Amino acid sequence: MVRTALALTLAFALLTASAPQRALAQADAFNSAHATLRGWEESARLAIFDRSGSYFGRTGGQGILQRFNQKMDSEYPLDLISSSFSLGEVYEWYRRDDGVRFWAGSINHLQLIQHGDAKAAVPLGRSWSIGAHFIHDETLEAQRNLVQIEVRKGLLDGRARAFLLGTLKAEKPESDIELGFSWRPGRGTVTVAVAALDLFSDLIWQSLEVAPSIADTALDYTVHPYTARFAVDLPIGRRLRVEAYGLAMTPTTVAVESQTEPDVGFVQDERYAYAGGLLEWTPTRRTAAGAFATWVRARLGRSALLPEGSLEDDFDLTEKSWQLGAYGIHRFLRRFTAELWLARVWRTEDRLRPNTPEPDIHHEDRTWAGRAHVFYQAAGGFRGDLAFFFTDRAIVGPDRLPGAGAYTHTRLRFDLGWAFGGRALLMLGTNLDLDGDGRAPNFDGAHGRFLLYW
Repeated sequence: MVRTALALTLAFALLTASAPQRALAQADAFNSAHATLRGWEESARLAIFDRSGSYFGRTGGQGILQRFNQKMDSEYPLDLISSSFSLGEVYEWYRRDDGVRFWAGSINHLQLIQHGDAKAAVPLGRSWSIGAHFIHDETLEAQRNLVQIEVRKGLLDGRARAFLLGTLKAEKPESDIELGFSWRPGRGTVTVAVAALDLFSDLIWQSLEVAPSIADTALDYTVHPYTARFAVDLPIGRRLRVEAYGLAMTPTTVAVESQTEPDVGFVQDERYAYAGGLLEWTPTRRTAAGAFATWVRARLGRSALLPEGSLEDDFDLTEKSWQLGAYGIHRFLRRFTAELWLARVWRTEDRLRPNTPEPDIHHEDRTWAGRAHVFYQAAGGFRGDLAFFFTDRAIVGPDRLPGAGAYTHTRLRFDLGWAFGGRALLMLGTNLDLDGDGRAPNFDGAHGRFLLYW
């Protein structure tokens, strides 16, 4: 499968070299010749900002990242990358203040996985504005419906701004507040921000109190969580652009205790951090090539409130993810755009139980993943896509990962749709399984995606 990916890379390079040198627009709403890590960064940030939106919830013993789930079959990683947006579509989304996007894909005969966003910003005078962002996730890693409100104040004649970002949650103790500052040196942006997570948790649970009939479990922070993060998107000369992101959470300790059975519960120590970077080269206005790297680490140490407490509440869990990748985007023959990306992903999970007779567990998988994608955009609005996807997964160590083992999966995707006036795009399509499975090629699920800007 790696040979297939290398062959696709070579084909892309030959296509780029042989395409006619015609002046094309740098980007449009659906075929941008750029990529970004902002989607990855937002997902990594929500993993700690919206803990209750993770699949197993805020106090789940599966950890903070919750990447492994018994309901995931061996094709689940392929389902994610073959249902989501293209590199250019993701880049354009984060350049805009107003829009709606949604994708969904079939993962079995019963279920869809899906992701959606809706955002809008309104000016409130010469230098003030307010924005709202709704985020929806329905996957085997997150079950999220989150509303964020951001108040912005322009500074230095529009070259900088301060912002206050808050989340609105039905469970009041889970609301967060982030205060930040963005500076725009030329065509770039530099952002720094600090946040208080679960800001009202102790006020609600410990001061005002909640009746046991409403909630049977209460949280008590003995060390409250705060985060500091930065985001950089800067040009380097005429041809290079760099992105860098990072976040660290202060060491946090929280006691989770039953309100109906005194001293039943556990104490949990938490750590979280991530970092990522992207370097992009644009030799022409219609061609981009880049490389990226990401890292995430989450640690959760749990112990029972009482020595005789449950053995399940006595462990140290460390989750790590690394990713290295490269991509290329080229717009050619006026109506065609090609994208290619290839990534190597390492994921580990170490669950240590030094104070119990339960065995330690060590999970690790190493995956190659990639996509080759060609888009056709007609002048009248018709659009067609053809894409090839693959995942090649190896399991390391004796402990089997929850959900699925080591497999190689390949898939071909066909999409047809329409672009409405450069503002909206609707695509529907189907997958063909190329793995074998005794019947290949065969129907391998349907999917769709929608984008709207105003």
